[in-house]
Amino acid sequence: MTKPRHVFETRRAVAYPAEDGPVEPPANDPRGLRVVLQGRDGRVRGHLGLGVFEQRACDDALADPDVPFAVACWVWARGGRRVRLVDRHGRCVVDRPIDVRTMGAGDAGARRIVSLAPSNADLIAELGHIDRLIAVEDSTDAPGTEACERLGPDLGPDLDRIVSLAPDLVLASLTVPGMERVVTGLHVRGVPYRVLAPRTLGHVLDDVVRVGGWLGDPECARALVERLAAQRRRIEERVRAAVPARPARVYLEWWPRPMYSPGRDCISNEVLALAGAENVFADRAGSSVEISAEDLRAADPDVCIVSWCGVPAAKLDPARLRRRPGLEALAAVREGRVHAVDEAMLGRPGPRLFDAAEHIAGLLRPESRPRAQRM
Repeated sequence: MTKPRHVFETRRAVAYPAEDGPVEPPANDPRGLRVVLQGRDGRVRGHLGLGVFEQRACDDALADPDVPFAVACWVWARGGRRVRLVDRHGRCVVDRPIDVRTMGAGDAGARRIVSLAPSNADLIAELGHIDRLIAVEDSTDAPGTEACERLGPDLGPDLDRIVSLAPDLVLASLTVPGMERVVTGLHVRGVPYRVLAPRTLGHVLDDVVRVGGWLGDPECARALVERLAAQRRRIEERVRAAVPARPARVYLEWWPRPMYSPGRDCISNEVLALAGAENVFADRAGSSVEISAEDLRAADPDVCIVSWCGVPAAKLDPARLRRRPGLEALAAVREGRVHAVDEAMLGRPGPRLFDAAEHIAGLLRPESRPRAQRM
């Protein structure tokens, strides 16, 4: 399946990236994007200039009632928290916080479920209801999903096939850029869906409760929340006993070329904090930020962790970071503090994040590992 070209959909139009147009994105936003809305009849229906903190629109675009929702999906997937739409005269016409918990609809007791993110399927499995999954995106590997129909990649699943499956509920996500295509596509097609896109570990626990309610099994959800909360307390106690006065400063690499790391709005900051560490790029706005070798040298982390998106653990190669031009002078490289952590554990915003925190704590300070892992 080819990667979709469009940015998002509304019921009236499809949004595509544009090289020029009457609406400019905010000049100070490196993630800014100029967009043209193309009607289903092929005619231009408006222009947008998208940014994470402000979005600009011509009058025709503002006439589309689905545009604020689609823009909210685009913004949230990039770490933003508000829609702030400004018209061509500079007047703010929409200014409100984004609440992904209100997106979509779905009744309790869903029996036929589609998952469009591996973390969602992991959560269903943890709740003991993997048998309700009828289809998943391609990277899902939760035990029990081997026989599920595969719908394509998480950023481009076959939405029309989902419609034909007539699920009771689709569990979507908005944790990475590109997923706005999926959520707006489900919205346009009238499929019953919900969005899971936690920004904190507390949100993960909230999602457990929400999903348990949609499954009609709140008791199982409550038991899972208690287990994860107990795991968190254990990690905190072990790290507190082992951690020195200063948390370890960590560079976490999501992608090697170009180099991407979590920014201020990424849930991995809390995972690192639970493990007794801090993200060296946590001061940069956004959920994911592009950095240079010069940036990393200036940050001079104590530890580097490679956890490349979509790359199996067996193919993660810390030596690629150690050999990268300009990084050989890093103390973490010279002193052998470059580690690989499976992205299937660290990159999935769900229950596995608690395992990731425990694993990283053990990498940073072996004395914080559970006794069984030290033997």
